[in-house]
Amino acid sequence: MMEKTKLAQSCWAELAHHAPSQISLHSIAQASEMTYDQAVLYGGSVTDLIIYQLDWLDTKSLATSAEDFADDPDASIYEKILEALMMRFEALAPYRAQFNHLHDGAKQNPLLAMQCLHQLSHSVGKCLMLAGDMSEGAIKQARILGVVGVLLRVRPVWSQDEGADLGLTLKALDDELKKACEWAVSLRVLSKDDVTGDKQDGADHE
Repeated sequence: MMEKTKLAQSCWAELAHHAPSQISLHSIAQASEMTYDQAVLYGGSVTDLIIYQLDWLDTKSLATSAEDFADDPDASIYEKILEALMMRFEALAPYRAQFNHLHDGAKQNPLLAMQCLHQLSHSVGKCLMLAGDMSEGAIKQARILGVVGVLLRVRPVWSQDEGADLGLTLKALDDELKKACEWAVSLRVLSKDDVTGDKQDGADHE
């Protein structure tokens, strides 16, 4: 695992200056002081390493959010999700260059785009559970897709937000999340109680 972490960090450093298609396992191996064979064995591919690093960054951010949730158990699921998503944008702000290259690369590479979306959906699923949303099945998947959609719509604002407090990002995130909740309530993917915090179990209410 230490080898993969080292390779992923080298890959991430290159992503700050190059598109994913311009990064090779050869260059990553050299930067990591490993052989090409070791890069293949422990890293797999450039895409695998990018996804590994994305997951590590999201897990680190979610760990901090989980601690904050424990300190404020009375917060609504909506408030917790808003806080966690904003914390994610703050944590990833130093890596805008990587995300801009990744975004451009994903538009040219459908497989990379699919894997990035899968990783993001997985992280959002963990975020919802940590926030107290214990929904399952189709309802859970619909909620995950809704939050993923919010993140994708806010990303362009975040990528250009130079404010120290990311105020533009926070406003866009709050606005988009409220819109998503309104749609979800109308489609019965959420109940009003889930949004207001009157009930904390996050289950689907008929």
